[in-house]
Amino acid sequence: MAKNKKKKKSGYKQPDSSPQVIIDEIVILANKITAADKAGPLWGELHRILLKSPVDPTVAAKIIMHKDVEELNSVVRQLQHGEEVTVEGEQKSEPLPELSHETKKQAMRVFRKRVKFIKLDRESKLGIGPLTTGKEATFDSVEAPHDFPSQVWRVLALEGQLIDDGGGFYSLP
Repeated sequence: MAKNKKKKKSGYKQPDSSPQVIIDEIVILANKITAADKAGPLWGELHRILLKSPVDPTVAAKIIMHKDVEELNSVVRQLQHGEEVTVEGEQKSEPLPELSHETKKQAMRVFRKRVKFIKLDRESKLGIGPLTTGKEATFDSVEAPHDFPSQVWRVLALEGQLIDDGGGFYSLP
């Protein structure tokens, strides 16, 4: 920048878009995504617009994370018809099996052991100085161990022995 030149400050602010304009932008982007072979940057743009729309942020995040075109088309249809946006959840999944008391007990033992090892691993890292004992390990949830199928962890969460934090992560109550 040259000497004694000041930056121009823009005073114009674009007005907020109306809900119908936002829905039209979502429709256009959804059409581009379904037509494109590699729609990587378009998903980011769609996420930005979905956050401005009346779509629930958790629904938007699910669509963007899974890059689910069918679910996106369903949401677009719901937006165009003025309906409340709902996503078909994981309620379609098969019923959970009955587990024996021993299986539940072993699964909980494995889960507690996993939590203990993760806590020890995080606390063993050095802190600020070489003479410190490390920091107190705090974490919200842990990925369920692969020793048991995911159905076992869901059953334990339904019984209240674990808290399901979503995405395969669980925590102790």
